[in-house]
Amino acid sequence: MILKKSKEILREHILCNHCLGRQFGKISTSTNQRRGEVIRNLLRCIYPDLNNNLDLQKPCFICGDIFERSDSVITKINPEFEFNSFHLGTKIPEDIIRKEEMLKENFGLEYQENLKQELNRELGKQIGDIIGKEFKREKEDVTILLHPYDSKVEYLINPIFVYGRYNKLIRGIPQTKWLCRKCKGKGCSRCNRTGKMYDESVEELISPLFVEAAKGNDSSFHGAGREDIDVLMLGNGRPFVLEIKSPKIREIDLKKLETEVNAINEGKVFISGLTFVEKELVEKVKNTHLKKIYRAEISICLADEEKKKIEEFFNDREIYQETPNRVIHRRADKTRIRKVYKVLTSKENCTSLEIHCDGGLYIKELISGDEERTNPSIAEVLGKNINCVLLDVISIEEKV
Repeated sequence: MILKKSKEILREHILCNHCLGRQFGKISTSTNQRRGEVIRNLLRCIYPDLNNNLDLQKPCFICGDIFERSDSVITKINPEFEFNSFHLGTKIPEDIIRKEEMLKENFGLEYQENLKQELNRELGKQIGDIIGKEFKREKEDVTILLHPYDSKVEYLINPIFVYGRYNKLIRGIPQTKWLCRKCKGKGCSRCNRTGKMYDESVEELISPLFVEAAKGNDSSFHGAGREDIDVLMLGNGRPFVLEIKSPKIREIDLKKLETEVNAINEGKVFISGLTFVEKELVEKVKNTHLKKIYRAEISICLADEEKKKIEEFFNDREIYQETPNRVIHRRADKTRIRKVYKVLTSKENCTSLEIHCDGGLYIKELISGDEERTNPSIAEVLGKNINCVLLDVISIEEKV
């Protein structure tokens, strides 16, 4: 079958050994070049009338003899940034891709490997030997993108990810940069030309030093949920992953950066537990509902019987919450089911509650009822109008 197909192809087209062998690349583990040599030699013996197309006197119909000219682009690889591993990509002109597809269709080639795959594999080996870095198919530090037909090189530097926890020690700042609702970040009279609703955010207090140390071009801040602007984040801190984009330096000193960030932001933000992580942790941090403990000050003083009633009622109690009125303009309107595990009252303070619950539960609405959008609520259980006047997160589950 291979010889018959090869004979039909070579009667019409001149192919180099790489391209000839590649038409049957998925049949055996030999290199395409070696497979092409064997096929050609066998055809010379069996079909001497094919000699004109077997002699390789003209450029290859498909690749134009790119494998003989690949050194010209490989010599241009000179990255000026840190990396330990790389993956290779190649940019192939559309007309060459169409030739391959035409050949596959016209000759019924079922086991063809495309030119891009072979170039990536073969040039990847050569480049790895030259630059002394590990060639990887996934989780590489950088993708080297070659344009072999234009002798150009591009570098796609993958981000680094740093996990940690943060404490927010002052009220009045959001977790992430909050663009002005009116101008969407362009700058206007409402935001005093800053483009932001708030001058500072946890993200903006933490990220710049990391981006500078890594010589990155940007960053993204991924938190395990978020606290309201007027809520403190105390205790063991909220998990986050900082994504630093296009870093030229990957081995940054996390302990030093932790110390510097904490010194600059003393009394505002504190970070701890920094470690490098893989990209997969981002989604896990964002989508895992970690159990939390809140301390809430409410608008009424609770009598002893009311304290007892709250503690008894909110014991492993499921809560049904529609999206709160205060955030429905920016969140999907849906019903969430979360659990309150216990509510502790204070003997010394008649307005204080300690609430142990699932992540994703809106505590202010658990207290007020939010016009019956949260059921049951503390206000409903007591039959009183109650609001949350002060709220702090005092603990978040350790395991992410």
